[in-house]
Amino acid sequence: MAINLEQMAMHLNVIFKKYAGKDGDCSSLNQNELCEMALKEFPHLCTSEKKDAILNGVIGKMDMDGDKKVTFEEFALFFAFISIALHG
Repeated sequence: MAINLEQMAMHLNVIFKKYAGKDGDCSSLNQNELCEMALKEFPHLCTSEKKDAILNGVIGKMDMDGDKKVTFEEFALFFAFISIALHG
């Protein structure tokens, strides 16, 4: 089933909200929430021997301001970067 870009953007927001807020802050993902999301939403990552190194690298790149949390804006930008990388 194909989805349009509007649906994809809305789904990205739904995914973020699904994992954010378990620590009481719905505006960002903490490290545990981000790891949970990555492992559930990127199933191939779970099978990688380099899973821990990949997660640490991804978290570092997503947390652009270094506050140990990932806002929706940081999450969306990172998703855009992944999309660009997959396109090439």
